[in-house]
Amino acid sequence: MKSLLPTVRRALLAGASILLGHVPLAAQVTPDNWAPGTGWSLVWADEFNGGVVNPDHWTYDLGAGGWGNNELQSYAAANATVQDGELRITARQNADGSYSSARLKTQGRLAWTYGKFAARLRLPQGQGIWPAFWMLGTNITTVGWPKCGEIDIMEMIGGGENRDDSAYGTIHWDAGGHASVGSSRIELVDPEIFHDNYHVFEVEWTPTSIAWKIDGVETARVSIDRTVWPEMEEFHQPFFVILNLAVGGNWPGSPDASTVFPQTLAVDWVRVYASATTGNAPAITTQPAAQTVTAGQSVTFSVAVSGNPTPTIQWQKDGADLAGATGTSFQISRVAAGDAGTYRAVVTNALGSVTSNGASLSVAAAPVTPPPASGGGSGGGGGAPSLYFAVALLVLAWGRFRRH
Repeated sequence: MKSLLPTVRRALLAGASILLGHVPLAAQVTPDNWAPGTGWSLVWADEFNGGVVNPDHWTYDLGAGGWGNNELQSYAAANATVQDGELRITARQNADGSYSSARLKTQGRLAWTYGKFAARLRLPQGQGIWPAFWMLGTNITTVGWPKCGEIDIMEMIGGGENRDDSAYGTIHWDAGGHASVGSSRIELVDPEIFHDNYHVFEVEWTPTSIAWKIDGVETARVSIDRTVWPEMEEFHQPFFVILNLAVGGNWPGSPDASTVFPQTLAVDWVRVYASATTGNAPAITTQPAAQTVTAGQSVTFSVAVSGNPTPTIQWQKDGADLAGATGTSFQISRVAAGDAGTYRAVVTNALGSVTSNGASLSVAAAPVTPPPASGGGSGGGGGAPSLYFAVALLVLAWGRFRRH
C-alpha cells in the first residue's frame, strides 16, 4: 500500500512499457488443490494451524496517520486472529465512527530474494475496502520508498462491479522518480466476486522477470533484467511480506452507506518456494529465545533456517562474532556472569544475509551453601560442645547446692 494515484499505475521508464501482457480470468477451483508447479521447492510456510499469530513469523505495523495514502483505519494487533486454521484480518467500524484493522509483516523475521510467493485468500468486499498481499525491500528503513522497491502481489479495491470482482498486481521502483508497471485490471467472469471463494494469488520472481498468477493462471509478466533495465536494481535484493486490510484512501475512496462492517481478509496459508535454478536468500524460520540460567549451568541457543544455496550461520554476542559458533545451535557448557548479553545468529548465502532477533541471556548467581558447623558427633554438627556445656552447668549447680 503506497503513495500513488490510479493514473500513475503504469511504467515510466525511458518512455517504454515493459508489460508483457495479461489474460482474462475465469473463476477457478473451490477446493484447495493448488500446486506450485514443477521446479519449485517449499522453503517456508505459515498454515495458521497454531491458534495464534506466530511471533517468529510476523510482527505488526500499528497506529493511524493515513499510511501515505490518506487511509482511515488505525492498525491494531487485536484485529488479527487465528481461527479454524486461517488468519483473519478484520476491519471494524468503531462506536465513534472510526475504523480499525491490522497489518502484519515478516520484516525483521523473514526475507527472501527471488522465489514463488503465494497465498490462498478469501477477500472482503464493499466500497472503501482495500486488501493487499505485497512485499517491500528490507532496506526501506535506510533508503526509503520507492528506492526500496515494492512488489504488489494482489490488491483489490472494493465497491461493486469492476471492483469487488477485480484484482491488480504492480511493482514500484525509483527511476529518477517513482515508476510503476504491472497488470491491467484482472476481472473474474460475472457474476462472481473475490469474496465468494478462496483464490491463490502468487508471483514468480526470478533475476529476469516477475510474473503474476491467480489460481495458477498467468495474468501478467514484466522484465526486471538488469542488463536491459539497470534502474531496476531494487528487485535484486531481499524483500519481506505484508498482509493488510486498509479502509479508505486515495485509491478506493471512503466507505459509504453501502459498506457493511466488519469485513475480513481470510488467509488460509502463505507459502514461499525456491527455484532450483535461481535459489532463495536465507531466512530464519525459528528465532532464538531469551533465557535466564544459574551460573554453572549450561545454555543452548538455536535457530531453524532455510535458503538455497544452504546458508552459513555465525553467532554473535553483543554484535561481536563468537569463534567456532557456526551451527544452527551452540552451547555454553558452564555459564559465568560474563556470558550475560544479547546473542544473535547471522545467516548468509550468495543471495543475501539476515540477522535473527536478539536473545538476551541473564545469569543468576549460584546459591551459596553454608559451611558445615565445627565439631560433630552422633547427633550432628555441634552435638558434643552442647553436651560439654550441659555437664559444666550441672557441676556448677551441684557445687552451689553443696555450699548451701
